[in-house]
Amino acid sequence: MENKAHALATGLFVLLLSAALVAVVLWFRGDRGATQSFTVVSRSGVPGLNVKAPVKLRGVVIGKVDSIRFDPAEARQILVDIDVDAAAPIAPGTVAKLGYQGITGLSFIDLSDGEPTVAPEQSVVQTRRIPLAPSILDQLTDIGPKLAANALETMKRINLVLSDNNQQQFSQTLAQLKEASAGLNQLVSEMHPTAQALPSLVKNADGLVVAGQKTLGSVDQLTVKGGEMVDAYKARATEIEKIGDAAAQLQASIKRIELSLVGSEERPREHALLEDLSRAARALEKAAQGLADQPQSLLLGPQPGPAGPGEAGFEPARKEK
Repeated sequence: MENKAHALATGLFVLLLSAALVAVVLWFRGDRGATQSFTVVSRSGVPGLNVKAPVKLRGVVIGKVDSIRFDPAEARQILVDIDVDAAAPIAPGTVAKLGYQGITGLSFIDLSDGEPTVAPEQSVVQTRRIPLAPSILDQLTDIGPKLAANALETMKRINLVLSDNNQQQFSQTLAQLKEASAGLNQLVSEMHPTAQALPSLVKNADGLVVAGQKTLGSVDQLTVKGGEMVDAYKARATEIEKIGDAAAQLQASIKRIELSLVGSEERPREHALLEDLSRAARALEKAAQGLADQPQSLLLGPQPGPAGPGEAGFEPARKEK
């Protein structure tokens, strides 16, 4: 019975040890259950990448590198087969990059969601191929020669600028700048009294501004008074025009009186009023003279004059001997 018990214990121990060995192997293999396979295509090389290297999606480990090989169809391409979890969300536009683990120089596959491809039949899900984008080291490797060439060109230009002739010109320019600086300092020292006098000038300017405002006020008053005087002159001018019209009417009246009294050169045969008055005055003077010669005529009437030839009682005049 003891032999059977020892045999049973030995069998159980072997079984447990086998199960432990299987578990360790599975753990080292990183078996994650159901997986899906993709191929990362690289055209520039995969430095530091080894089999069993982790595969990460946005920083989360989702699988490992299964194999690294050259593309039989195109030798310049490197194919990296990876196994990732079946539940990993691999988008149609996913791209891969090489990530580096610290200072060890080892790298891993870092997947990131890119823009989806235009043709759905060319997507990652359909082709099961993921393009490997250039890493930072690859970009630096490509840019390095250009940077070196640019640096050499820059050094040539610097050497050209720092030639002997240019250095002499720089020295002359510095000497001229020194002289200009000395002149500027002298100008500043000469302008210092003027700057000190500026406050008083500003005060005087304020006084001038106030005086100018007062003068403008006086000008405004004179303008108002001038407007009033212009209005008064306009009224006077109206009155003067009325006086001129009255004078013209008076002159016309005087002309008419003159024509009525004296007459005009255009009508000399017509008797003017003044001639009628003169004739009436002569007749009155004659009547007064006759009354003075024959006062009795006032009672008896005027005496008849001597008979003329052919009248009764005419006596011819006698001739004296």
